[in-house]
Amino acid sequence: MIFYELTKLYEELVKQGKIGAPGWMNEKVSYGILLGRDGSVRQLLSLKDEKGKAGKVRVPEHPARTSGVLAFFLWDNAGYLLGVDGGGKPEKAMERFGASRKKHLEILEEVHTEAAEAVKNFFQNWDPGKAPEHEVLKPELEELLKGANLVFYYEGESVMEDSGIKEAWEAYRNREKDGETGICLVTGKRERIARLHPLIKGVWGAQSSGAALVSFNAKAFCSYEMEDGGNAQTGERAARAYGAALNYLLSDSERVYRAGDVTVVGWAKEGKAAYQDLLMAFLNQEDTIRDADVQAALKKLCRGETVEWKEQELRPDNAFYILGLSPNAARLSVRFFLKNEFGKWLANLQEHENRLEIILPAFVKKPYLPIWIILDEMKAPGGKDKLPTLTAALLRSVLMNSRYPEELLFCTLRRIRADHDLNWKRAAILKAYLYKNSTSDKNKEGCSVGLNTETDHQAYLLGRLFSLLENVQLESAKGKDYRKESGKDPLNVTIKDHYLNSMCSTPALVFAQLMKLEGSHMKKLKRDNTGRAITLDQQIMEIIGRLEAPIPRRFGPEEQAVFMLGYYHQTQERYGQKKCEQKEEEA
Repeated sequence: MIFYELTKLYEELVKQGKIGAPGWMNEKVSYGILLGRDGSVRQLLSLKDEKGKAGKVRVPEHPARTSGVLAFFLWDNAGYLLGVDGGGKPEKAMERFGASRKKHLEILEEVHTEAAEAVKNFFQNWDPGKAPEHEVLKPELEELLKGANLVFYYEGESVMEDSGIKEAWEAYRNREKDGETGICLVTGKRERIARLHPLIKGVWGAQSSGAALVSFNAKAFCSYEMEDGGNAQTGERAARAYGAALNYLLSDSERVYRAGDVTVVGWAKEGKAAYQDLLMAFLNQEDTIRDADVQAALKKLCRGETVEWKEQELRPDNAFYILGLSPNAARLSVRFFLKNEFGKWLANLQEHENRLEIILPAFVKKPYLPIWIILDEMKAPGGKDKLPTLTAALLRSVLMNSRYPEELLFCTLRRIRADHDLNWKRAAILKAYLYKNSTSDKNKEGCSVGLNTETDHQAYLLGRLFSLLENVQLESAKGKDYRKESGKDPLNVTIKDHYLNSMCSTPALVFAQLMKLEGSHMKKLKRDNTGRAITLDQQIMEIIGRLEAPIPRRFGPEEQAVFMLGYYHQTQERYGQKKCEQKEEEA
């Protein structure tokens, strides 16, 4: 299914001229070697873009290069085309140059155009030993030795534009070769089966030289005495096609989404880039996604209406595919492959964003929670955990609008207990999880955006009570001049640091101790600020009056999440009141 859809995409991209025709592909090339008629190197042409990066050039396609010597036709690195190498192995460089020389002279043997003669003369006359001191190559030698790719030019044009050379390449590519034939699982036709599948580049964490989606390097992976690619019968044309299409998608970093160890690409059936742009902007939560015209377009698409976007018509019912890949040694793992209508993808993402909505602290300027930030909240400070299982499961649940993975709840609670930090991001994650996953209507009562004063859920009430008890402690520590404070908490350590974990999981064990501490703090607060003490005491008594006896001995994970939300909501209410009081004083 994946290869079939990528092969169809390849055909669309070829029609649009965005990717090379069969037998050709786009590769990153840094320099062009301008040849004279006699094969001499006249000039080194820079093919880099304005940012100094290698430009994309249409070149003859090539099979995957592994550990052996394999020369490419008309383009390659300096080791193959010039016989120089920065690895301190000149004999290896000579072997590579010899392979390249043999291949070019073989393919161009019967071609007598001027461009072909220039290339043949180059390989017949070039002395690799003199390359490091060549006046044309010397200024760029350092970069050439690092692996920069080169192509041949003649009279200002790439030799690949020469008709005779193109015909020779087509003849060489299509000539009969020994190889196993079979029914291609992608096209359903009998053709030569690909022994090695193409290398895929651009997957975060994978080998920079590329990794294979399909490979067999041990007998344990083979069946029915098949060898290599025979275990997954894919025709050579289909293998080249899916590899070229996937490499094209991954080469555009602005249209690739990364979260954890998962690299995500998406494409529309017709290959229109505007679909990718809109989806990736939504996934990344870019600032542009908040623009009024973008929001209007999103709402229309979610409602099933066609819109104009970047001078392209976007249809909500258009098929859109999403592929998630992760590195796995020298191979790639498919974490998920999903298909849906484009409008439904956007609607699913909008539902996820709505579930994350929660009351925010005043200092938050960008209340965006893309998936990579959610995953960061699961990690210890400075930690390098990749959370591979959670990453893929979370991405899939968000895209499909299905239940969140249970690991999301456990990881969030674990980090709150470890850090004693219930920030707005973690509170939003808990709220979204309960809203989507909980089967208890009672637990969902804590899933409000702000403080819910109506619910009698015991965990939520105890969370609110814990926040009020912390507030009493803070207010009592301010003393008589509490109104002159800048708004910062006067204590570095509060009951939250000592009792949050126990109160949210086993409240009955610490409830009496907390009420005893509250009595001491309230006594001091009444002495310093009677009015404030009465207000807080009334709020505490109102909540205690709604608690059921006995206090619960233990809370499960979902109830712990409800407790955290009760604490968070009440705390934000406290800070909101503090802000109002400060404004009244200024007035």
